[in-house]
Amino acid sequence: MKNTRKENKKMNKKEQAMLSIAREIVFLEVGERIPSIIEYSQKYNISVGLIQKALMSLQEEGALEIERRGVLGSYIKKINNEILMEKSVFGSLVGVMPLPYSKRYEGLATGIKNNFENYKVNFYFAYMSGSEVRLNLLRKGIYDFAIVSRLAYEIEKEKCDDIEVIFGFGEKSYVSRHVLLKAAGIGKIRKIGVDKNSEDQKYMTRECITSKDCEYIEINYNETLKLLKNNIVDAIIWNYDEIEEKQIKIDYEELPNKEVLNKANEAVLVIKKQNQMLRKLTEKIINVEYIGEIQKKVLENKMLPAY
Repeated sequence: MKNTRKENKKMNKKEQAMLSIAREIVFLEVGERIPSIIEYSQKYNISVGLIQKALMSLQEEGALEIERRGVLGSYIKKINNEILMEKSVFGSLVGVMPLPYSKRYEGLATGIKNNFENYKVNFYFAYMSGSEVRLNLLRKGIYDFAIVSRLAYEIEKEKCDDIEVIFGFGEKSYVSRHVLLKAAGIGKIRKIGVDKNSEDQKYMTRECITSKDCEYIEINYNETLKLLKNNIVDAIIWNYDEIEEKQIKIDYEELPNKEVLNKANEAVLVIKKQNQMLRKLTEKIINVEYIGEIQKKVLENKMLPAY
C-alpha cells in the first residue's frame, strides 16, 4: 500500500491518535470490545487525554458509536466503515490483472474497482499479460495484489509458498471456457503453441493434449491468430470469450471436461502471505457477490465498464 500525502505530512498528536485508533477499529465488527483508553495510551505512547479526545472526535464525526458496559469495558454499538476507512488513511492500493481485452475482464475490473471505491479507498489497476509475470511483480512488492486464474496460482504456489488466495470469484469469473483453436485445413495436430508467459496455459496444454507426436512451440499469446494463419503452429488453447466477442472466424474444437479447466476459468485475488494488514483490509471490504453482479451487468450490456 502506497502512502498518501496526508499520511506523509507531519501530524499532531491528536491526529496520530485518531489514525491509530481508526486503523484498529476498522477491522472490528458491531458487538466487539475495543481496548480501554489506558490500553490505547500505553500501546501508542499517547496521553490518556489525547486518546479520549480522539475517540470523542471519531464518534462526533459519525465513525462509530460506543456502548460502555462498566467493568466489562467498551463495545462497538454502531460503525461507519466509509468514515473509518477515510480516517485510517491506508494510502493507495495497486492491483495487477490481465489486459482487459474481454468484457469478462472488464466486468471483473469494474466490480473490484467499484468495491474499493465504495469504501473511499484510493485504488488503481495495472494491466499486463502473463500470470507468471504478474505474480513475480507481486512478490517483489511492485503491486499489492494480483488477479490470476486459480490454476496459475496453484502452479506458482508450488514453486514458492509465499503467496495466498484471499478470494475466489467463482466459476467462469476469469474466462467462460477454453477451446482448442486450429489452423485451417489441419488434419492431425503436430505443432502446439504454448504461451511462454502463461503458466496456466502451458499446464492446460500438457494436460489436454497428450499425444506423443506433438511438438510444443513457445509463442507470444498475442500473436495466436497470425501464427495459426501462417501455419507456424497447428493448434493453440485459447480463451473462447475473445472469439465470441470479436466474432473471429476460425476452426476450433471443445476440450475434454477436466478439473484443470475449471480452475483455469476462475479468477482469484492473490496477496503476499506476509501482508496481513492487506489481508484484513480486503476481508473487510471485498464483497464477492457484489463484484459478480457488476461483472454480470457488464457482460449483459446493462452497465458500461469503468476501471
